[in-house]
Amino acid sequence: MSVEIKEPTLDSTPRKAQDPEDQAMYDEYFAKGGKVTIVDTNARTESYSNNPWQRSKGRPKEKK
Repeated sequence: MSVEIKEPTLDSTPRKAQDPEDQAMYDEYFAKGGKVTIVDTNARTESYSNNPWQRSKGRPKEKK
């Protein structure tokens, strides 16, 4: 038995804010041509550390 793993799909239905002020700001942003950016879920920063107790490598030592 093989289980097929599906990629998550984005729901494109517009959301409504709870606060009318927030909704007015959203409407203004999109009216000016604002777009929603979708970031790749596998994208990572080079210097990202999963372990909060691990120290970073620091600066490279100067060679004499």
